[in-house]
Amino acid sequence: MRGKIISHFSSVSAVFPLRMASYVRSRLRAWLLSETYALPLDLFRILGGLLCVAYFVSLLLQVEDFSNPDGLLDHVLLQRILWFTRLSLFQPGITLACLYVLLGLAGVGAWGIVLGYRVRLCAGVLFAIAVSTYRWNFLVIYVDDAFMHLLLFWFMLLPMGKTLLPWELRQGWHACMAHWRRVTVSGTVQWCFLANVCLVYLVAGLWKFTSPLWQQGFALYATLRLPIAYAPDFWQPQHLPFLQVMNYLALVVEPLIPMLLLCRPGHPGKWCGLLCQLGFHLGILLTLPLPFVNLGLLGTSVLFFRAEILQWLRRCEAHPPALRQTPRLNRVGWLALVFLLVLSLAVARGTPVLGALYQPAYACLWVVGIAQEYHLFDWIDKMNYHVTYRVSTQRPDGTTQSLDPTSLFPRSLRAILLQAYVHNVRWMRVPSQHRATLKYSILSRLAQRFCRRQTLATPVTAWARVQRIRPDNVALTRGQEQFLMTFRCAEKRAVVCQNFLGYPPETGCEPPELTPPGSAPVD
Repeated sequence: MRGKIISHFSSVSAVFPLRMASYVRSRLRAWLLSETYALPLDLFRILGGLLCVAYFVSLLLQVEDFSNPDGLLDHVLLQRILWFTRLSLFQPGITLACLYVLLGLAGVGAWGIVLGYRVRLCAGVLFAIAVSTYRWNFLVIYVDDAFMHLLLFWFMLLPMGKTLLPWELRQGWHACMAHWRRVTVSGTVQWCFLANVCLVYLVAGLWKFTSPLWQQGFALYATLRLPIAYAPDFWQPQHLPFLQVMNYLALVVEPLIPMLLLCRPGHPGKWCGLLCQLGFHLGILLTLPLPFVNLGLLGTSVLFFRAEILQWLRRCEAHPPALRQTPRLNRVGWLALVFLLVLSLAVARGTPVLGALYQPAYACLWVVGIAQEYHLFDWIDKMNYHVTYRVSTQRPDGTTQSLDPTSLFPRSLRAILLQAYVHNVRWMRVPSQHRATLKYSILSRLAQRFCRRQTLATPVTAWARVQRIRPDNVALTRGQEQFLMTFRCAEKRAVVCQNFLGYPPETGCEPPELTPPGSAPVD
């Protein structure tokens, strides 16, 4: 009897995994092959297209300072240091006028996505320009750039442009809506895109648990004191208890958002997920200049709530059509699946087994044009810093005149990211043999920008007070002032006379006023 019972349980234990695997495979196949409503996809297309218009306009406004060959970035030096950035439409010798034309055309072409005209073609052209721009300015790429070119890549795959087409409105709004809300398309690429969105939340959220500052409840305070924040000097030690609560709340909410948004239609948890998503991104939008990634992720709620949107639009219909299944995956569907798999491996840095595939996967994505890193703000322990600048000029009579620091050190996000390299806060890996050259290039080009805009003939001297944001330095009182450089302007050009790197003066300049002693920039 005992042998029969053991034999029975052995057979069950052998069959159960096979049946479970078969069930999962059938459910996954049904999920991948099911159709989806076209209307929410095209609503997201319009939102994303408007975001693309704003993004390329912002790039256009930044051309003079960054994409410009004579701007703050030495693109020839950048391509020599980071050879992989040469895979770009932009190469040394490109003119400022050409950059204006290309980015201007991209801003106009983004309206093709908004209107639904040749969406994949428009997205492909914009993707090539966006990729070339971030590689041209690779030292100052940040999360908005990463999200926008990823969004354009998915726009090349998603089945968009079937509804919400303005030229169809001549048939009448009600007739168009009656037709649009019944249109369905293959859902494979949409499921893959939403999986990518969930991956953003999960990786960014879970990896924060590996950060000591996030665990201690100090990371949010450190983030808001960064130079890139809207008001880094507003937050003071008395705000720390409130920010600790918000720090731990963010740790819980961020990885929870995708789980809640994936609940069945109408589930209370799904609406709770929408509130969490809204509060999470609005909090970032109000404190950090990262509009594109936060508005873009908020816009994906249209796709998570696609069933609810269609249910509301069909509230007067007696028999709404049921969704069907496509017979098999098409080429675009397979491409989306392969891309999602490679992308998952590329962001698996630090995980057992899969972490070994991080570099090959990332290299494959780079060749395609994708640069993704979802470890957002878990670097706050090693790369946080607070900086204040002092700039002055020595009058002919020997007196000192203070100047506005922003006249030499711009406060735009990309400018702050670039200045961080001078203080050894490196967002991108720079080989040690090139670091001094890069720092000198940044300082001299900041001086060139100053001289193009000023008419001062007296020497200008700049200092920086840099310090780490740590629990033992909450009030930021431990920094010491560090001399950066002295330069003078001659015929709208800057001549660097002295700098903290020890480079010899280019020409005779008056020595700077007494250089205050201080520690080296943070390392």
